[in-house]
Amino acid sequence: MPPLSNKMAKQLLQKIILKEGIISLYAKLKGSITSRTVKMALDTGATYTMIPAEIARDIGCNPEASKKQIEISTASGLILCPLVTVSAIKSCGLNLKNIEVICHSLPHESPVEGLLGLNFLLHFPAFIEFYQRIQLPANTD
Repeated sequence: MPPLSNKMAKQLLQKIILKEGIISLYAKLKGSITSRTVKMALDTGATYTMIPAEIARDIGCNPEASKKQIEISTASGLILCPLVTVSAIKSCGLNLKNIEVICHSLPHESPVEGLLGLNFLLHFPAFIEFYQRIQLPANTD
């Protein structure tokens, strides 16, 4: 992938917000009822994307009826959270369909409402290339 031009870099920076040591951006979540744009943080340490249950319900998902639950580690300890499927998530030029998200709210002090985890991020060409490179055998020359 060629390096970004100055113009492209400026356009990208307008979409990404660097605040309080996190990279945050907006993602459009689509459900069976409606869509909603949510401010989210990129989180390479999160296996799954995470949104509050309230937002999941607003767009048409039903966390309470979910048969799948995922155990996550929080500051309060381990908790079980419902896993629901969002019809689509669109952000940074990606439009992923039928993506599973964890339903859990971040603390009220958080500057974002949710997290874009690896199940979203691994679809970016840069992450795919990184994964392919670390899978190659080490050069022993």
